[in-house]
Amino acid sequence: VQAGHPLATMLRSTRAWRLPHAGLGLFSPSFTRVPVAPSSSGGRGGAEPRPLLLSYRLLDGEAALPAVVFLHGLFGSKANFNSIAKALAQQTGRRVLTVDARNHGDSPHSPDMSYEIMSQDLQDLLPQLGLAPCVVVGHSMGGKTAMLLALQRSQPPP
Repeated sequence: VQAGHPLATMLRSTRAWRLPHAGLGLFSPSFTRVPVAPSSSGGRGGAEPRPLLLSYRLLDGEAALPAVVFLHGLFGSKANFNSIAKALAQQTGRRVLTVDARNHGDSPHSPDMSYEIMSQDLQDLLPQLGLAPCVVVGHSMGGKTAMLLALQRSQPPP
């Protein structure tokens, strides 16, 4: 992307999501739990929901640059972002990840469904793919998931 291009300006002004130095677990001193409503599904009788291995598409790019992660809306899937993901990867040289949320597209289905568990799914997936830090872009349900993820894992820039 050329200097002065709106996309270049947007990418420069975004803050990247970074993993805490102390680790990833819920009991990590750097993990902050954000209060959210419990799962509307009733789940498994009070058992803690488990993150799922989500379906995703990763477009290759420069590992030194923060990846861009797209999260779809309620009636969407990772395919909603195919065109923009491809263009962004080609024009910026960044890795671009599109993800199917749980109970959507090709991802597994589960009775557990809440923004907190969708955020946890991503907190497990992103480090497995080596995509931290990253820029998270979400639409509707994906935007709410992205905001919760940012609240739980955001760190100030160095």
